Amino acid sequence: MKKTVLGVAVLLSIGVMLVGCGDEKKDAPKDAAKPAAQAVSVDLTGAKDGTYAADSAKHEQLGYSHVELTIENGAIAKVVHTGFDKDGKQKDENYGADKPEGVRKKAQNAYKAIGSYASQLESKKDLAKVDAIAGATVSYDQFNEAVAKAVEAAKK
Repeated sequence: MKKTVLGVAVLLSIGVMLVGCGDEKKDAPKDAAKPAAQAVSVDLTGAKDGTYAADSAKHEQLGYSHVELTIENGAIAKVVHTGFDKDGKQKDENYGADKPEGVRKKAQNAYKAIGSYASQLESKKDLAKVDAIAGATVSYDQFNEAVAKAVEAAKK
């Protein structure tokens, strides 16, 4: 049952990610953004201690997320979350600098969210308690997907 719930959550995350919310259309109303998929708690039962890495699916325009998850004594001990743009370049403080102002602000919001999602999970120990950041929902969905994949790897 838990695998089914996790599978559905991953599929929903991928679906929301494919719809995207980082569109550069200037005509789109501000309230047209899609909400982030609701994260579910990941079940660490049967997860082995160690560090596990996983990637989210790649968004055609916005890239993908990479997560390294360290599990110690059956709990999440450390989380490293890295974002990569559509060309595979790591997102940094210059992400989106060459874009128009509105797009640049969204890009920087997404970059800042990358670190926030990792630190939230590290401190809260529960994926369902990680809060999405407005304007960075694709990053949020990608983070959730990559974490779920890393936890599944820890159970093998």
